[in-house]
Amino acid sequence: MGEWSKKIGEQGENIVKYFFEELIGFKDVYRTGVSIPCSYSDQHKKEKAKQRLTHGIDGLVSYSCPLIEELLEIGVISVKYTADKYPSDLKGKFKDWFVELAYTMKCFSNSEEYQNINSTVSDVSDTTVSGLLFWLSNNDEHKEFNILPEISNSTFSGNELVYDKIIVVDNARMNFLFNLIQPIKNIFGEENFDFVYHKTGMNNAITQRLSFGKKLPMQYISSDVIPIRLTNGDDVILVIGTRDSFDKNDLLRLIALSKEFNHLEATSKTLIIFPDYNKLEHQDIVKSVLAQIENLSYKNQIEVVKHDFDFRNL
Repeated sequence: MGEWSKKIGEQGENIVKYFFEELIGFKDVYRTGVSIPCSYSDQHKKEKAKQRLTHGIDGLVSYSCPLIEELLEIGVISVKYTADKYPSDLKGKFKDWFVELAYTMKCFSNSEEYQNINSTVSDVSDTTVSGLLFWLSNNDEHKEFNILPEISNSTFSGNELVYDKIIVVDNARMNFLFNLIQPIKNIFGEENFDFVYHKTGMNNAITQRLSFGKKLPMQYISSDVIPIRLTNGDDVILVIGTRDSFDKNDLLRLIALSKEFNHLEATSKTLIIFPDYNKLEHQDIVKSVLAQIENLSYKNQIEVVKHDFDFRNL
């Protein structure tokens, strides 16, 4: 049983490592197996333990955030992976792991590791530590399972939890990101692929050259819309991938969103990608939507397609 549990855990960590290194651009900065001292040995101790000495970190990344000027963002990553279905008592298990990650983040901010990362960067005036809790299942019945509706109203007693932000990634979220990104990279190649950085009001100095890049900002991991820039020879292609099912109103919204990315350089095509797009069923709807849009110079370049991939088959 111990060896099986270890194998399952290693598979989960390998999936998340692949996600960061190969899918979202953190190839040279993703670190695993980091251990830091616990600064609150009594408060953070596990049940029946005398005290807490250390916290283990499954993954660690850091980068200058392109969405907020002069911000260094550090991601503290916790990976939970199971061969079984998600448990019926989702909330109880989630709260335990959430608290554990929040404790780890608090001690990380007091650690020498945190100071070392800050000392290696320049041109930043602030640092934020974000947590990422990956809770993934290998069970086929739960391939697209979304745990957020069941855990969203979780409450925590006391005021000992101090953290900036924790992003939860489940099977549904992971499948969306893999299904969207992996096929595109396979077709166009890493060298022709960039994520688009939208203007936030906090990155006013963003230039055309810096408006896209290889790294997916951690804020985008929890987004249901991912903008991508592709090059194919002299052609520039804007891709807007959505997690939502195909819908006429959503298509209109995404076409309107595409107008905001005019800083990418002149695009030759705009692809809007839905997870369930069916050409036979939906093509007439797409044509009717485009026909009713006026004053859109590139509407003849808009194409709607589908994405599909399974992250568990790595």
